[in-house]
Amino acid sequence: MDAMPKAAGKSSFGHIDQDLVFDSIIVGLRATYLDLGCGAGMYALPLARRLKAGSLIYALDLWEEGIAALAESARREGLGNIQPMVADISQPLHLEAGAIDAAYMATVLHDLPESVRPGLMAEVNRVLVPGGRFSLIEFKKLDHGPGPSMGKRIGLENADLLVEPFGFVQESVADLGEFTYLVRYIKP
Repeated sequence: MDAMPKAAGKSSFGHIDQDLVFDSIIVGLRATYLDLGCGAGMYALPLARRLKAGSLIYALDLWEEGIAALAESARREGLGNIQPMVADISQPLHLEAGAIDAAYMATVLHDLPESVRPGLMAEVNRVLVPGGRFSLIEFKKLDHGPGPSMGKRIGLENADLLVEPFGFVQESVADLGEFTYLVRYIKP
């Protein structure tokens, strides 16, 4: 993977129903979370504000400047429940098996080469606890609006096909607005 991800500094955060997203992602106020491709923390920071002491968010991204900005923002706000880490999510994750209650990826998957996606899903499966949740936010298959070109967009059926070999079961789907959706899977 490149040191500077394609969409570094960009975020879908302004195009989503934020309450709906966090209601879907949060599985407990003192749970352990994994933000895959966190950038500068557009999702991790508001999630951390909603959680209680004892929660933890591992925020991983290859973009060093984004991780540094996230660490500084968390420090400035006194959010000790975020652990920013420079990491290539296309490689094995440096987290223990079964250490995560809920993982999420917000409009990042479409930027990853198709060849690395199964490995990432295997790693998500490995680090999640049984009954853990994986939430995927992606752009709808539209030929307009923000986000990647139509050919790079990941439809709901494509997302299902990617996670099913790893035992994930679709739990819910939410329309986040005109351009994005969220699908939540459970690890049996």
